[in-house]
Amino acid sequence: MKDLFFSELRRFRLVALIAMLAHLLILLFLNRMTDLLQQAYFESVPFFAFYLVLGLALALVQVGSYRKPSQWLWLMHRPLSTSKIFGALALSALTLLVIVMLLPMLVLVLGTDLFTSKVVDARHYMTAVHLLAFAMMAWLAGAHACVSHHKAAIAVLAAPILLSMHLISVWWLLLPVSLALLWLGWITLKSFRANRDAPVQGNITLLLTALPLQFGFFLLVFELGSFLFVTGSIMAGTDPLNTEYPPKGGVIESLRAEPNKAMVLALEGSEDERAESWRQQLPLMEPLRLYPSVHRFPLRHQLSNLNVPTQWYDETRNIFWTFSHDRMLFHGRNPQNGSDHGWWGVNGTGDLTPFSEVPFALHEGYLMTRSALYAIDEDSNRPHELLRLAQGEQFVNIPERRFNRMFLLTNQRVLAYRDDRQAVSAYAPPILDWQLPLPDGVAQLEFVDIAELLDGWLVSTMYGEGHRQIGFNQFHHYAMPFQQVLYVDDEGRASLVYEREIHRDHSPLQQVDWWFSPLLHLLAEWPDSVLDKGLTWPLKADALPDVPVFYPVAIGLMLASFIIAVLWLRRVPMNATRRYVWLINCALLGVPALLALICLEPRRARA
Repeated sequence: MKDLFFSELRRFRLVALIAMLAHLLILLFLNRMTDLLQQAYFESVPFFAFYLVLGLALALVQVGSYRKPSQWLWLMHRPLSTSKIFGALALSALTLLVIVMLLPMLVLVLGTDLFTSKVVDARHYMTAVHLLAFAMMAWLAGAHACVSHHKAAIAVLAAPILLSMHLISVWWLLLPVSLALLWLGWITLKSFRANRDAPVQGNITLLLTALPLQFGFFLLVFELGSFLFVTGSIMAGTDPLNTEYPPKGGVIESLRAEPNKAMVLALEGSEDERAESWRQQLPLMEPLRLYPSVHRFPLRHQLSNLNVPTQWYDETRNIFWTFSHDRMLFHGRNPQNGSDHGWWGVNGTGDLTPFSEVPFALHEGYLMTRSALYAIDEDSNRPHELLRLAQGEQFVNIPERRFNRMFLLTNQRVLAYRDDRQAVSAYAPPILDWQLPLPDGVAQLEFVDIAELLDGWLVSTMYGEGHRQIGFNQFHHYAMPFQQVLYVDDEGRASLVYEREIHRDHSPLQQVDWWFSPLLHLLAEWPDSVLDKGLTWPLKADALPDVPVFYPVAIGLMLASFIIAVLWLRRVPMNATRRYVWLINCALLGVPALLALICLEPRRARA
C-alpha cells in the first residue's frame, strides 16, 4: 500500500507543485483586488465550482487511467487487498488536493491573520477545510463513476453535495460533510472490484449506492421536464409569465400591478360602502409597498457571508469596521495605511460587550439583527438600540420611511412608527403608531401595500402560490393565493374590508415535485427544514400536501415503475432477496428508482 501511495504521488508531483504555485499566486492576486475572506457566498461560487471540478478531474485522470481492462487487471491483481488499493489511491488523491488546494488557502489565511489588521476568524480556516472535503467528495464520485458499469453513476455526487452544502455554522457543517464523505467513501470502496461489470455486492451497499443515484435522477429528470414544459409553453404562447397580458384575476396580474392598481383590484368585489370612494381615490395616491425582502440573517461562524454587508465605513474617521464572528464585535481598520483601530461593541468604540447576534449594516445608518434595530450615532461613534422585538418575532424587511412614519415588516406584524418629537436625543426609540397582525404569517406573503387616507390607513396583504427564491435555491410549496384589504383608523383599530381569492397561474404539477417521488421530495427538503440556516421563514416539509391531483399521479408513476421493474428483472440473474429489494425500492420511490435499477442492474443479452 505504501509503495502504491508513493507511486501515485510521484506520478503527479510535478503537476501538483506547478498547480500549487499557480493557485497561490492567483489567490494572492485576487486578494489584492478584493478581500477574499469577506466576500459574499455568490462571489465564492466560482471558487467552489472550480475546486469541485479539480477533484473530479483528478479522479478522471488518476482512476480513469486504470479503466482500460489491461490496466485495471494490472492494478487489481497486486498482492494487496482491494481496500488497500483503494486506500492508497484515495490517500494519494487527498494528499495531492491538500498540496494543490489547502496549503495555498492556509498560506493566504494565515498570512492575512499574522501580517495584517484584517479580520480573520476560525471560520475562515474551517472554510478551507470544508472546500477540501467537497473536492474530495468530487474525487470519490468521479472514481466511483470511472470503475462503475454505467457512466451515469457520476450522478451519485448530487445527493451528498446537496445534503451537505449549506450556509450554516462551519462547526455544524462538519456533521453532514463527514457523513457525506463516509457515504461516498463506502460506495466507492465497494465499487473497486476485479470484475467491474459485476453487480454491486451486498444489499446495504446496493441501497447506499442506489440512493444518491436515485436522488440525482429525481432532481435531474424533474428539472429537465420542467425546462421542456416551460420551453414548450413559451413556444405555444401559453406560459403565463411570457404573455403580453397576464391572466385576468391571477397572481401575476397583481404582482405586476402598481400598488395603487393592485389595491383597486383587491377592492373590485367589495360591497363595503366606502370601497367605491377608495377605488376612485387610489389612482391619485402613491401607496407604499413592503416586501419580505430579508430572506435570511447571518449566523455566527457561517460558512460564507450572505449578500448583506457585515462591514460599514466611518467616513468621518476613515475607519472600516468589519464584524468578527469570533469576538462578536466590529473591528476597525484604516483602509489607507492598514492601522488597527480596535473594537466596536454594543456601546461603541472601545467597548468589548459583544452583540448577541450577527448584525448587518444598512445604507441609512442602521444595524439590524433578527430582533433588534440600531442606529449608528456618528458623533459619539456608538449604536443606539431603537427597537427590539419579542422572542420568536423577527424582521423580514429593512426600515422604509414614508408618510412621516417608519414602516417595518416582521414575520407576524406590519409595524408603523412615528418619531418621538419630544425626545431630546435624535436617536430616541420611535413610538409605535399602529400595528397590524399578518393574516397568514409571512411564509407565502408577496407584498403589503399601504395607503394613507384622511382618517386612517388602507392596508392590502397579498399571498402567492408558494414560490420562493432564496439565493440560488428555489422552494416550492402549494398554496392558494388570496388578498386582503384592511382599514386601520386613527386610533389604530383594524377592520377587514374585503378578502378575495386569486386564481393560480401555474399548475401544481409543474410547481411542486412531490408527485414525482414523494419520499425523495421529503429527503430533498429535509435539511432545509431541520437546519438553522437563518431563514426568516423556516421551511416546513409537507409530507401530505392538500392537492388531490398529486395522489393519482404519484400512485400511477410508482405502479408503472414497479411493473417495468418486474419486466426488467426477468432477464437479470439475482437472488430473491435482492430482487425484492429492487421491487420495493421501485414501488416506493418510483421513476428515479427505476432509472437507478436500469443503470446498476444491466439485463442479460438474449441468446
